[in-house]
Amino acid sequence: MASWILVPSLVKLRSEFNAIAPDRDKSSDGSVGDAAHQDSQSDHNADETGNVPIRDADKTNEVHAIDVDVDLRTPGLNMEKVVQFLLTRCRSGAENRLRYIIYDRRIWSASDGWVQRRYTGANAHDKHAHFSASYTSGREADTRPWRLEDIPMPLTDADLAKIRKIIKEEVEEALASEDIPTATENAAAVWNKVRNSPVSLLSDTAVNLQNAEITEAVKAGVAIERFPFNEGK
Repeated sequence: MASWILVPSLVKLRSEFNAIAPDRDKSSDGSVGDAAHQDSQSDHNADETGNVPIRDADKTNEVHAIDVDVDLRTPGLNMEKVVQFLLTRCRSGAENRLRYIIYDRRIWSASDGWVQRRYTGANAHDKHAHFSASYTSGREADTRPWRLEDIPMPLTDADLAKIRKIIKEEVEEALASEDIPTATENAAAVWNKVRNSPVSLLSDTAVNLQNAEITEAVKAGVAIERFPFNEGK
């Protein structure tokens, strides 16, 4: 059994990386620090036994940082997009569980209002992104979704195939459950509407034919002279 645990909020963040990028490279992932980290103050060190910048209120030996490999191996998704998504949420106040992020020679900290600054540490963090969590008990234990699934990404061929399949199934289900009128029934409905309309929708010729007054109409010249194609005949 490990003598330390990763704070739950970062366990949740890491699991969401795995969900949105299931085939991602994990070779540069990390949590608890190695010997080099132990020699300096770091969130990668366990907070009860290691050299850390803050001591939290509980007595649990916790690590407050993770590194996530930048190679996400997912079309349309990269670490820059994830970092900027999280920064947008931090700046808006929607997210408050992070202390700082380091990625590609840049650092953003809650204490500086998440303003981008140049990172001058020995590790450029271009192979992984670093996420440090809050030491506040409520925040470090908060496992609400980080909402990484909301990051906009283009649809893949597999996504499009799945959408087409769903639409096809729903249309077939709707057609099977509805009493759809035949062409003959539709024509009869239109004809009844025309016959019962208070305002005549027919030409004089059609009205006369409808009322079976063909002989009288012909005698009166209505059928011939009022029908446009017969004008002058």
